[in-house]
Amino acid sequence: MIIVLGSTGHVGSAVVGSLLAAEEQILVVTRDGGKADRWRTRGAEAAVVVVGDADALRAVFRRGRRAILLKGSHRSTDDPGASIDDVAS
Repeated sequence: MIIVLGSTGHVGSAVVGSLLAAEEQILVVTRDGGKADRWRTRGAEAAVVVVGDADALRAVFRRGRRAILLKGSHRSTDDPGASIDDVAS
């Protein structure tokens, strides 16, 4: 399974679309349930996760063999100073 963060932007949606066309198993990670549902209708698996939730991200990454990280900096609503770079690995 290939995990993709940043699947809902211009580049990310093109990447996921190409991978689905190649019949790859894809797991998109998004914080938006509606966007997750749209990817599911196209054949991808989807996880609704807030990027600042390190435990949830670890659980998602354990499901894959590869990850494509197209996600830019994300400011957490709980901590405006936090970004994706601050998430513990």
